[in-house]
Amino acid sequence: MEKCDVKYVANYIRKSRAESDEDLEKHRAVLVDLCNRRGYTYTEYAEVGTSDSIDMRPKMLELLRDVEDEIFDAVCIVDYDRLSRGDLGEQDRIKKTFQKSNTLIITPDMELDLNNDDHDTMADFKGFFARQEYKMIKKRLRQGKRIGARRGDWTNGTPPYPYEYQRYLEKYNPKGLVVNEVKLKTYRYIIEAILAGTTNAAIAQELNNQHIPSARGGLWHGAQIHRLALDETHLGKVISNKSFGDGHRHKKPNAKSAQMLPREEWIVVENRHEAVKTVEEHERIKELLNTRQKIPYRAREGVYALSGLVKCGKCGHTHSFLVKEDGLELMKPCWYKDPYGNKCDNKGVKLSVIEELVLEEIEKYKNQFLIENNAAEEKLRERLLLELEDKERQLERAQKALERINESYELGDYTRAEWLSRRDKWTGEIAKTKGELTDLNRQIKAMTLATSMDRLDRINAFWEQIATASSPKERNELYRTIIEKIIWTRNGNDASIDIEYK
Repeated sequence: MEKCDVKYVANYIRKSRAESDEDLEKHRAVLVDLCNRRGYTYTEYAEVGTSDSIDMRPKMLELLRDVEDEIFDAVCIVDYDRLSRGDLGEQDRIKKTFQKSNTLIITPDMELDLNNDDHDTMADFKGFFARQEYKMIKKRLRQGKRIGARRGDWTNGTPPYPYEYQRYLEKYNPKGLVVNEVKLKTYRYIIEAILAGTTNAAIAQELNNQHIPSARGGLWHGAQIHRLALDETHLGKVISNKSFGDGHRHKKPNAKSAQMLPREEWIVVENRHEAVKTVEEHERIKELLNTRQKIPYRAREGVYALSGLVKCGKCGHTHSFLVKEDGLELMKPCWYKDPYGNKCDNKGVKLSVIEELVLEEIEKYKNQFLIENNAAEEKLRERLLLELEDKERQLERAQKALERINESYELGDYTRAEWLSRRDKWTGEIAKTKGELTDLNRQIKAMTLATSMDRLDRINAFWEQIATASSPKERNELYRTIIEKIIWTRNGNDASIDIEYK
């Protein structure tokens, strides 16, 4: 591609480690000046994350998708390493995207066409040195963090509520934590409420009703209260080296999973900031919360006949069970409360009652539905196959329309605005049709894997074994071969019961 052919470009800017927002603005100014001088029309992709992994950089993923769709003639960056300092696999992924779409890479100093062998080799060298530099920076950061942790510096990210890093009003603690006096009142309420016997959920509900924001500015939840109450940072300690590995949900394939280290390997530095609870309070809280976590043996084992199968028809949560002192087994009312303490009003029932209803439904399913609906199922399958063929034709037409639009744009038949409008229309149509195809294929596959006769054989085996299954655990395993879930709704104490079976 000649220089004069470059018209539409993407400006990609990324703040790397140790850089500030001011650095990001400088990079933006450099690229805007470049585009103005050369007469480029540009779209900006600004990344504020510092990860080397492409999958953890949303703007990079968006840029690569748009490059793959051949939207831009070139991508402008302040330096080649802005694209990636990742491993060879990630760098190769970026290169192939640019090569397939014939998209240039432009910096203030050079233009790279990765389909040119010399430019490709140059990009390999630049990528190699960028990766080595990134590894060295990470190594130094890790060393600095370990040294700082041993000194008692705060190196654990966002401080726990009610602390701030280094400064709050007139308070200052270099590389340490200071107490936010406004948040301290809420924190002390939490501690005193726990010591008074209030549950974590009740504390969270009270804070939400008072419109007091959580540490992240949202609603409080019982789990947050639990973690906050047990955090030893509030004793004036800085604790590090508690774990190793990567705890991110979307981690690299070669990353080690996060694991906790034994306490003797932790780095603990005492008296590094103002404590907001006493050791006596902390030990008492540990004792109280540990007592609340004790779960009855049968509940831990999950041995009730319908454990894990009954879902609340009002809020979707799973019903739990208990055994009374006289041996009576009950399905409890729905336990769920929203963040403001409003309790779901779905009622429970004796376990024997709901199990009897379930057995009646399975018998009805066997004797009526399966036998009578073999022909209906075959008709349904034929209809789904016809729908599948029709959707495949729709997808093919949409893909061809998109190809024609792109070709017309390249020939100059459309303005950029017209092309983007038409492209978005057909891209949306393609995505919608692919989703419908996925649903149809899933339905057809489910019918193929479990025909009426297959299900009838499974139900016959269930009836043979359920009669002799004496333990709740055995019965639960048998029910799970037939039932995906039971949706239970009961209003008030009347006999009005609504059950839906899956």
